[in-house]
Amino acid sequence: MSEFPGQDFFKLLMTDNTSAFIGGKNRVYNLQLDNLQKISSLEWEANHVYKDKCRMNSKTDCSNYIRVLVRKRGDRIFICGTNAYSPICRHYKLNEENEFEMLRDGEKTGTAICPYHAQSNSTFLFTGGRLYTATRANADGLNPLILSMDENGTRKVRTNDGDSSLLNEPNFVGSFEKDDKVYFLFREVAVENINCGKAVFSRVARVCKQDMGGRSQAWKYYYTSFFKARLNCSIPGEYPFHFNEIHSASDLGQGNFKPTKDSGDRYDMIYGVFNTPQNSIRGSAVCAFRHTDISQVFKERFKGQESPRHNWLPIPWDETPVTHPEQCTKNSHRISDDTWRFTKNHPLMDRAVNPTGGAPVLVFTSVSARLTHIAVDWQLLAADKRYYDIIFVGTDDGRVIKAINKGEGQAVDTVVIEDIQVLEKGKSVTGLKLIGSRADQQQQKLLVVSHDMVSGVPLHRCERATSCSSCVALQDPYCVWNVAMKLCIRAETGIQSIATGEHPSCEPEPSEEKVEVPTVPPTVPLMCSCKTAEAVDEAADVDGIQEIGEADNLKVEASQMASAGGTAVEIVIVAVMASIIVSLVVGFLIGYKFQSCRYRDDVFLDRNCSSLQRGRNRLSSGDNPHFHTDHVGLAPKQMNIVMNRKGNFVETKPVTKSNKVYL
Repeated sequence: MSEFPGQDFFKLLMTDNTSAFIGGKNRVYNLQLDNLQKISSLEWEANHVYKDKCRMNSKTDCSNYIRVLVRKRGDRIFICGTNAYSPICRHYKLNEENEFEMLRDGEKTGTAICPYHAQSNSTFLFTGGRLYTATRANADGLNPLILSMDENGTRKVRTNDGDSSLLNEPNFVGSFEKDDKVYFLFREVAVENINCGKAVFSRVARVCKQDMGGRSQAWKYYYTSFFKARLNCSIPGEYPFHFNEIHSASDLGQGNFKPTKDSGDRYDMIYGVFNTPQNSIRGSAVCAFRHTDISQVFKERFKGQESPRHNWLPIPWDETPVTHPEQCTKNSHRISDDTWRFTKNHPLMDRAVNPTGGAPVLVFTSVSARLTHIAVDWQLLAADKRYYDIIFVGTDDGRVIKAINKGEGQAVDTVVIEDIQVLEKGKSVTGLKLIGSRADQQQQKLLVVSHDMVSGVPLHRCERATSCSSCVALQDPYCVWNVAMKLCIRAETGIQSIATGEHPSCEPEPSEEKVEVPTVPPTVPLMCSCKTAEAVDEAADVDGIQEIGEADNLKVEASQMASAGGTAVEIVIVAVMASIIVSLVVGFLIGYKFQSCRYRDDVFLDRNCSSLQRGRNRLSSGDNPHFHTDHVGLAPKQMNIVMNRKGNFVETKPVTKSNKVYL
């Protein structure tokens, strides 16, 4: 564990075979992977001119937070920082002592490359000699963009500025490349839902690597291949429950959301962490998406609206260009004007990308915590000869959760293996990364980053289980019980049962002997068996335990109890009989009173009965001529009958937890 007091907003920028580069406040740390000790660091404070300007604009923090670091060709390292809300970039290299040396290229503006402040969500990717960034181009955050440029900082291409149909208040969380495209993951205010109220949706967008802008002078610096689609992470049902806001995503890897015995049964896929809005029911979920499903959505119909007052609807095929715009071309300047106008006006795909398996792999609910970041150990071979994707998820209260899906087929049956408190409570996990290789299990670990700390966490804790049954109960693909060593270790052979957490080869553990308490059968009434005086006297004579004085006292008390018991029974009998007699007399008098209230020639014989009769008239009409229902302004009341009928609900199996381990 490495802690750097006073340094805030750490961000994991890059890892290689030996080092991890962490960006922080006015510094870059080069850490050794095996022990997370500092190899070297780069101190780079904001320029004093920009600091003064920042303070004049009443900004709260005028430091230089390092937010971009990529290794270019050779030993050149490209680094950018916020520089007191005036982003700037430099080129460095690592010398023989692994110290940072600034190259003579000088400083370059970091606008549209680096965010303006530490907590702005952004992403970057360097591939094919080009740098791709997704951030905001000004300090107030009103100009979001996706940009690409070559190594020299020229030949820049970006998304259209000022067009909310492309990017509408986005928060970028990740990016990856596949084949001839680069993909970006973000959440934004959904323009297609604006007529129904403001809502945030998760997106995946893509651009072609060969896109060099339009052919006209006005559009030569703008993408011709930018399209986006919604990412759907929801619990299925008649009324699905959506986790609309993506907060992080794993790297692109080859995996499978379910266990499989075939090593070739895997896909290019990502896992994402999705949350509900801050002002709603707190909940988080992890969903898996295959690249083939993402790519297929971009080959289908687009969505658009006829005018701002119309709803967003699918675009008919006869209005879509014959050559689908999804296909990348080697020369974007040759795209026809009709195709360019269509792609400019219809960046949104009609269908959403659904999660693999149709449901979240993990659902997490808590009144005080949310999921934040995710890392995956792809396709680990367990002792049951199945391959599993091991999911590690961080929370905003300093925990790391390890889980797998053990469900067969399309079923999702998640097992939470561990729930570990890695950081102090209240500190959020801001980055997760698996480091090391499986060939060197001792060096393989999970890198956990917070705003002011970097920690290395083992991928498993098999040794904490001290018996066969407790080892198997972990349901951890890393852990097996070694019979010869009588230890729980990481291996690919041994006693293991991920499906049930139980194995017949494990001997039952010794348990404490339970004291059986006799119970009374439910058909037999439970009665108090008080000893009589004779019984007490006999017990005193036989056992000889009690003294004579004590025995005499017991005799007296027992006699008094018996006498009191008899007197009490007689009193109860007399009271019951008296109550019955009084009830009969009162009932007779009341009946006689009612019987005397009669009509004779439509005139009450007894005036004292008039109020009673009027009350009876108000309750029932009968044949009484004095009862009227045609009062002015009164109408018969109607009765509304509401019948509730049970609907069909999708039954979801709750997440099972086993063997929580806390550091």
